[in-house]
Amino acid sequence: MPARKPRYFRVIYYDRDKCTCNISGITCDDTAVTARTCQLQQQGRNVNISTTDPETDKSRVPSAESLLRQLPDGYTHDPELSW
Repeated sequence: MPARKPRYFRVIYYDRDKCTCNISGITCDDTAVTARTCQLQQQGRNVNISTTDPETDKSRVPSAESLLRQLPDGYTHDPELSW
C-alpha cells in the first residue's frame, strides 16, 4: 500500500476575548496546536482555532494575506498571536 500523501493547510488562531487572530505558516500537523488550545480553554481562555481545507498540493493552500482579508467583523490581526 503506498504511503498517504501529506495534507497541507494553515491554522487560524482566534482570541475571542481580545478580538484578534493570526494565520500560521503552512503545516501538515495541528496536533500540538489543538492540544494547547484545549489547555487554554480549560484555563478559561476564550480561544479557538480553525484550519483551511487540507490540500495535497502545497501551492493550493490559501495565502495568509488572502485569509487576513477575510477576518471576522471586529477582529484585528495580531502577528504575535499563537500558542
